Amino acid sequence: AKYNRLLRIEEELGDTAIYPGLQAFPHLRK
Repeated sequence: AKYNRLLRIEEELGDTAIYPGLQAFPHLRK
């Protein structure tokens, strides 16, 4: 459920959410 929320957040914020997302959850991007 948390993973889906992160995806929705990235979609809403756009590319700006990708950079902090990678730093906060590097294991999501392999």
